[in-house]
Amino acid sequence: VEGVRVKRWRKKKKKGRRSVAGQNINVRAAFIHVIGDLIQSIGVVIAGYIIKFKPEWRIADPICTFLFSILVLFSTINVLKDAILVVMEATPRHIDYEDVRESLSKIEGVKHAHNLHIWSLTMDKTALAAHLALKQGANGQEVLNRAASMLKEEYGIHRTTLQVEEYHNRMDDCHACQNIPLPKKRSIPCLP
Repeated sequence: VEGVRVKRWRKKKKKGRRSVAGQNINVRAAFIHVIGDLIQSIGVVIAGYIIKFKPEWRIADPICTFLFSILVLFSTINVLKDAILVVMEATPRHIDYEDVRESLSKIEGVKHAHNLHIWSLTMDKTALAAHLALKQGANGQEVLNRAASMLKEEYGIHRTTLQVEEYHNRMDDCHACQNIPLPKKRSIPCLP
């Protein structure tokens, strides 16, 4: 399972340079703007030729403008969605929240991972914060090193804040420490 997850992330990473996660949203928006201007210009030329040869079809100009505007609108929807994800600090689309939580819990020396938050800083930079409850006798520094390394290698998350704490039985009854089932690919903060 570990090897499959690494291969899956590396495959995404290789594709990532051309995918949404690997591009600057400003460059994408500027590119769409330029393409939109080009399409609008083509629409104006088409409408101009139609009106030149058939003056009674003056309605062609607003129709061409409307149709090409709709094309541009649909091409900007993904950029808008990505911008909203960053502004709202949502979990990136390419990261599975439950998968990350399970991976953290499976690290040797970790009894329980909770208070996990994953959010987008930019389209290609992700941050993570989590509490790792340690099994008795586990070395906290080793667990931190393993967790940070796993997050970098498997998920491409380089900005992490991990807090290690000793596991206590009372964590089983703590609302903030419970694994609340979440909708796919969203991060909802636990309230203490």
